[in-house]
Amino acid sequence: MEEQHKPPKRVVVCGGGVIGVCTAYFLAKKGAAVTLIEKSSIACAASGKAGGFLALDWCDGGPLSSLARASFNLHRSLARELNGPQSYGYRPLDTLSLSITESEPAHGRRLSSKLPSWVDGPSGNARPIGTTETTAQVHPQLFTRALLSKAMSLYGVEVVIGKLERVEVEEGRVRAVALEGREVVEADAVVLALGPWTSKLSLLSSLFRVYGLKAHSIVLEPKEPDAITPHALFLSYYSAQGGKPLDPEVYPRPTGVITYQGISLPLCGVREVQPALDFALWTWKVVRPFGTPPSERIATLGSPRAWSRV
Repeated sequence: MEEQHKPPKRVVVCGGGVIGVCTAYFLAKKGAAVTLIEKSSIACAASGKAGGFLALDWCDGGPLSSLARASFNLHRSLARELNGPQSYGYRPLDTLSLSITESEPAHGRRLSSKLPSWVDGPSGNARPIGTTETTAQVHPQLFTRALLSKAMSLYGVEVVIGKLERVEVEEGRVRAVALEGREVVEADAVVLALGPWTSKLSLLSSLFRVYGLKAHSIVLEPKEPDAITPHALFLSYYSAQGGKPLDPEVYPRPTGVITYQGISLPLCGVREVQPALDFALWTWKVVRPFGTPPSERIATLGSPRAWSRV
């Protein structure tokens, strides 16, 4: 007798960020019947607004070394498979570390030939920390959505928009997940990729704590986008008031915008965003071709008056 065909494992992945989508993609590619559950929209939070920076060897010597290298190489192969340069902005890039001191004049002499031509402000101590062989980038939201699109069209992943209410467990085994105001979704296995919302699920909050860290993400439109070469900048920013330096990151994207990441200042409302704007406006002076931020973001970042000084 021929061996009876076994139905595919039913896997429910909860969370439509980059971790959840990647998990859904590769499980479905291996033959699982995957349902992806997302409360709002795909890559709508950190997975859509992060820097999208990739590094081959920055974890060397630590416990994540082999994982980081595998991830970097997997991104390279995925870019070939999914036409990454066109579909989600994958590209290798050079990466530099440099320092900025607020008390120095806003425009000064270029201090290093290592700097790209569009950096002409008071920056110093420039040194390469990555090359096109060891660092790269993606647009994180475009990457996540492109991967999900392939997972749906090629491997039958189903997407359900709904709020996870609970995971149903019987005799030590997962049976289903229940969505708020909807029927349960039966499953043989459940993957929880909920990010900072993990602690809202009582099943896990009693075991360990997961929480988020707020950081600003500021998007700028260059006046001369073609003049911005593919260089990621990791800055050490020294305030005129002293204290520990801030460590923002600057990522030009092939989509024609530049993002500031990692400005970890309190953000509770419009008033509290002003320190981040003041910082961004100063750092902005280091790179001459930058233009105005996208107009639809002005309301969330502060008053238009804050930008009129640039």
